[in-house]
Amino acid sequence: MIQRISKTIFTIFILTSVLTSNACTIFMANDGQHVWIGNNEDEAFSTKYRMWYYPARKGDFGYMIWTELTIGKLFYGFMYKNPQGGLNEHGLFMDYTAIDNAPVTNDPDKKNRKKELVHDILKSCKTVDEAIQYIGKYNLVRLKGAQLYIADATGNYATVHGGYIIRKTDNNFALTNYCINNGHKEACYRRDVATNYLNAKKTFQLEDIKNILQKSSQKPPQTLITNYSMAVDLKTGTIYLYYKNDFATEKIINLKAELQEGKHHKDLVDYFPKDIAGLIEAKMERNGINEAVLTYKELREKSFDQYNFRNNSVLNLCIKWIDKGKVKEAISLLETIKEFEPGKATIYTWLGVAYRKDNNLNESAVHFNKALELNPGDYLATLWGRQTNQKVIFRLNDFEGAEAVSLMGEFTQWTQHAIKMTKENGVWTCEAIIPKGENRYKFRVNNENLTDKINLMYVGTGPDMYSKIYVW
Repeated sequence: MIQRISKTIFTIFILTSVLTSNACTIFMANDGQHVWIGNNEDEAFSTKYRMWYYPARKGDFGYMIWTELTIGKLFYGFMYKNPQGGLNEHGLFMDYTAIDNAPVTNDPDKKNRKKELVHDILKSCKTVDEAIQYIGKYNLVRLKGAQLYIADATGNYATVHGGYIIRKTDNNFALTNYCINNGHKEACYRRDVATNYLNAKKTFQLEDIKNILQKSSQKPPQTLITNYSMAVDLKTGTIYLYYKNDFATEKIINLKAELQEGKHHKDLVDYFPKDIAGLIEAKMERNGINEAVLTYKELREKSFDQYNFRNNSVLNLCIKWIDKGKVKEAISLLETIKEFEPGKATIYTWLGVAYRKDNNLNESAVHFNKALELNPGDYLATLWGRQTNQKVIFRLNDFEGAEAVSLMGEFTQWTQHAIKMTKENGVWTCEAIIPKGENRYKFRVNNENLTDKINLMYVGTGPDMYSKIYVW
């Protein structure tokens, strides 16, 4: 009986599972010498992933894929059936972007293809042209709510849907989450910022690809965030992998070397040092802030390589504590972090906020001033620490390609009196007079409402998530 139930559940899962992540950005940067792919995978923060490696055998090419992992042991071993994307030993790359459902072609002279494509194409094709020839045998009846991007080491690429195939037009190209059939374009800040950067450059190195990935990534606090990013050198089969918007911590995967290890898989999280925020929070809840601070110091001094101290997870924990009223605990941990990173302006800014919430105006001013001394243009320090007569300065850094940006909140009656922002040197800015106390706000970028990517004080979840600021 249990076996029948498990089989039934698994069958339903395979039939109903989604091919793609909810959102992502894919782009090619081809300068004639290098052929780069950049890829941001955007989903819920809790989503887990796995890399799978398949060496060449019996005429099949060697390749790798990346997949989601479902919650629960039942499906962990089966997720290879639903890849998000992949790369083979000849530099053929594939990845999906989700779109609204669009009609698919149903040619009576072709077979209906219900099985996913990635495995079979990576096994048997070296180039985009070969992949398109393979696809041409089928009606892609399953591929109606996604676009499959295919690229190769020559710089060729195509976007495939069950109802259309869009071939290469320019050397550089960016794809996000809308149908591009018949030349259709929509205002999308992720695509627009990538396209602007690609058009402005003539040559591309790894740092350029990382820069585009950072600018087009979805950052917390949002419902969907960029859980991992790839910069892929198609000519060498090298992947530069980044996790949770942490571009300071890099894992290099050489496909040839991985395939020599035989058939295997590895969870994506295991490529990176362990996150420490959960451990520190648990220690604080069980033993108090002094033990939490002591644990942080010991791990930083003795186990730096095992835990990730380069990302902002512990800083974000402090921000959460400030918001939850655990201000003294936040100050204690922030002061400890400051001992190890005395040149980081963001730490001084949040200490300024914490001391201000603790009614210590002198210490608050000292720390805001120190943040601006370290970085005179620091947005956070200006937002929180340079409020004069309730005037607050807002600035967005990652939306150079956006067509229109505005600020809205309770103080503008949301969209009714939204404040238009102006772009100066690629940065959208505005000033607003805001009532004293706690205020909620969002930015409207093109037609999308977004929280502030830099101010990580927020409230709510999903579409009811809002950035938050206190006006002194």
